[in-house]
Amino acid sequence: MASRQSGWRNRANTGSESNPSSTPKKTSAYNPCFEQHLIDHGVYREGYNDDGGLEAPANLEEINRRLAQPRRSLSPSCFPWEAFLNFRKKNREALTENTVMSKAFPIITGDAGISSQGNLQFGNFEDLTDGSITKAMPDFYDGSRPAELNPQIRADLSPYIVPSTNTAAPCLPNFFMEGKGPKGYPLVCKLQALYDGALGARGVHELRSYVGRETLFDNKAYTITSTYDHNGTLTIYTTHPIRSEYPKTSTEYRMTQLNAFAMTGNPDTFRQGATALRNARCWSKEKREELIAAGNVKALNAGKLRI
Repeated sequence: MASRQSGWRNRANTGSESNPSSTPKKTSAYNPCFEQHLIDHGVYREGYNDDGGLEAPANLEEINRRLAQPRRSLSPSCFPWEAFLNFRKKNREALTENTVMSKAFPIITGDAGISSQGNLQFGNFEDLTDGSITKAMPDFYDGSRPAELNPQIRADLSPYIVPSTNTAAPCLPNFFMEGKGPKGYPLVCKLQALYDGALGARGVHELRSYVGRETLFDNKAYTITSTYDHNGTLTIYTTHPIRSEYPKTSTEYRMTQLNAFAMTGNPDTFRQGATALRNARCWSKEKREELIAAGNVKALNAGKLRI
């Protein structure tokens, strides 16, 4: 018995047994240092270093026009007053973030038939910064089916466009949603969306680089993020890459607000917000398809040259 106790003491003194508390905890959006960490690595949320809109993407007005296009499914005849009251009731009764995202949020998004996933950790992505922050896990994201993209491209750009270790999950994500329940923090939601958007914009940037570098830094956005809180505020943003002026990183990412909507205000404000969000999903899908088509052509031509 004495020898067993002695052995335990020896292990305790030498630290040979793992001590969970000795493992450094990674920083998340709930940590007050998170935003500054992203800033230090060239990732900026909307409003940072505001210069009157000079850092907004060149296609901001084009995107806003697209988001405002009417949708028949949200006309007064298809989405009447009773439907709005049902949404407001579900939103009011949602007590947790999960309930907000599972009960209220689907009414906003509608049925778009777009490949999507939720609460899936982006464990396959290369770290956006220095590895000291947690892996992103969006509440909701849209991507493309892996089979749509050339297998060689998926292999070569996997750390940037294949988000999950489950490779069947949608790839090349460029639309994201983060939500919060009654006890959630809006700033945390916004920082999570900023993180998601930077990862998505980086993946699009890498695939655009593969296709051709001539117009790589065109100051345009191809990634959209959005946030929704229990109070009924829906906010939609873009995230786009810019060439960095600092030697620490070659590319920076900037978030820009597109619009915001009071979804529980009245049927008209709901229709405006839902229209914008549904159009944003469709616009993001179109941009993915255009880029994937160009990438597949490039890969096919490269394969022919090797032959």
